[in-house]
Amino acid sequence: MKFFKALINWKFWLSLILGALFLISTYFFTFKWLNDYTYHNIEVEVPDLSKMKIQDATAKLDEMNLHYTVDSVKFTEDVEPFTVIDFYPAAGSQVKPGRKIFIKSNPSDYPPVELPNLIDKSKRMAFTQLAMRNLVVGDTIYEEDPARDAVLRVLYNNKVIQAGTSLPRGAKVDLVLGRGFSVDVNVPDLLGLSFQEAKRVLKERFFNLGNVAFLGENNDTILSSVVYQDPPSTDLYDEGLPVSIWLSDKNRGELRSKIDSMDILFRRKVSRDDSLYYNSVQNANKIDLSDLPEEIRNQVKHDERAKQNMELNKTQQAPAKPKIDTTGISIE
Repeated sequence: MKFFKALINWKFWLSLILGALFLISTYFFTFKWLNDYTYHNIEVEVPDLSKMKIQDATAKLDEMNLHYTVDSVKFTEDVEPFTVIDFYPAAGSQVKPGRKIFIKSNPSDYPPVELPNLIDKSKRMAFTQLAMRNLVVGDTIYEEDPARDAVLRVLYNNKVIQAGTSLPRGAKVDLVLGRGFSVDVNVPDLLGLSFQEAKRVLKERFFNLGNVAFLGENNDTILSSVVYQDPPSTDLYDEGLPVSIWLSDKNRGELRSKIDSMDILFRRKVSRDDSLYYNSVQNANKIDLSDLPEEIRNQVKHDERAKQNMELNKTQQAPAKPKIDTTGISIE
């Protein structure tokens, strides 16, 4: 009896109906809606996109309800810009609508390259690094600088550029290089200049400052000026070598004796009109050597002995050589 009462109970029939509806909805969701969502048994053939322009290829895929992603690869000169180089899946493959197609296209040009750090690098290294980045060296401009063939600046379109600047592939850059030291150039005249002025002139002329000494009791560089230099301004000297200077708060006229003594020590070629030593040698037989400074007396005696030795050597004749005619045969 209880069983039959349960059959006529409305709660039983309600549960039965709800269960049936659940089974029916599950069936339709699984086999109907899901099939439509996944395009079951519906396939689309991937078209051949080779050598098509990107704009045309994407338009065709849109018509076929196919999605896509476009990626640029390394620029190739053999293929026109913005042209499809490769794609996946391959042409003729069966895919479902909405499938994503991966496309690789040729960019419009080579990607830009960054300028390497070339400052203070040698010319050879700079040429190598630029060639590795497909950059071309245009002009090489030399400027006054002690570092020979070292890169001082890099120019692009006549403007200075820094390391890391993006340049188009194949761009032409100019290199500003150091000229290096020259040889046999005129020594600058430093006489009468202050200490700071002398240093500036030496730097501008690519000479180094050598020894600095003082003639006199005053050692103040501000109140002193250059009264002597070695080598003199009449000499030829190599750039980069040191030039020694002597400073004093007195003028050269007041230091005449000391300057002539220094001429004997540092150089033999002196001006005839401005050298006590030269005049003393020329008039040694007319003046008393004891009146001259000790350095000059010693130098005069040394030169007199050297002169006597030279005259003695001239008197010794070399053995006579056999006479040779034009044929090379001795005629004696």
